[in-house]
Amino acid sequence: MAIAKRAQGAQSALTMAFEQDFGTTPSTGGVVMPIISSSLKASQNLNDSAVIRGTRNPAAPSRGNIDCSGSVVPPIDVIGFGYWLKLAFGDPVTSVQGSGHKHVFKIGPDMPSATFEQGYKDISTYQQFSGVRMNKMSLNFGGDSELTASIDVMGCKETMAAVPFDTAPKSITFTPFENLEATIKEGGVTVANVLSMSLDIDFGLDGDSYAIGGKGFRTYIDTGIIGASGTIKAFFQNMDLLNKAVNGTKSSLELTLTKGTNSLTIKLPELIYERNSPGIDGPKGVNIELPFKAYYTDSAEKSAVVFELVNSQASY
Repeated sequence: MAIAKRAQGAQSALTMAFEQDFGTTPSTGGVVMPIISSSLKASQNLNDSAVIRGTRNPAAPSRGNIDCSGSVVPPIDVIGFGYWLKLAFGDPVTSVQGSGHKHVFKIGPDMPSATFEQGYKDISTYQQFSGVRMNKMSLNFGGDSELTASIDVMGCKETMAAVPFDTAPKSITFTPFENLEATIKEGGVTVANVLSMSLDIDFGLDGDSYAIGGKGFRTYIDTGIIGASGTIKAFFQNMDLLNKAVNGTKSSLELTLTKGTNSLTIKLPELIYERNSPGIDGPKGVNIELPFKAYYTDSAEKSAVVFELVNSQASY
């Protein structure tokens, strides 16, 4: 008996295309995204029946609503990460900078949607999800590991196809940013005592949108108020950072990654640190970890979070 071939992760690909109309899969505009992993899937509960029929045998279960969601781990790179930022914040404001282009992403009134396709080309199977929006993004900087993002997405409908939705998707050049090329400013001043920084962005999506007639799939995904929080870990050298937390003093953070003439800058123009005093954990150096929450009140950027990406790409 012949053994059937199974799909290989190395031969698979994640293709993303932005939708002109929410939930409508385009036939062009696909981009093959560099990824570490993609676990987007559709799941459906089977609900136990409570029907009594004069026998101890259970009645058939009923099918519940279908949840299309999952996590994608992409690298933080020079070109590809811009597509994830567009999914998070919408179209950037783009200008010429030197021989390249500067793309500024800010919080806007709405979010775009996209079609995601997990393609298993070695078995000619394409798992397509329409009406996908970004639910959460988590970033971690510091150390010497590969720079990646953890992105949670939520979608409306899954379709299994034998052919890709875009037969000629765009491939992009992969050039990663690295931890060793990072610099950070705290309160507008470049510092060299921060060991790590994390940033978690919750886009406040409302996925409770299962309308009658939708055949168990979501019919829309509403957006909500964004939450931005994180933590910095620094050498405990003086009371400067702790005093800001104790007094509730407004501060800011700005982290920049560079790769030649390319750069990615993350700005948090307004934030407050949570009070979290250090302790003596052993004989080694003492560090301080301060959680923070970013917000917008009156900063010139008019956004709680700003991403500025400089690269050779003319537009997103």
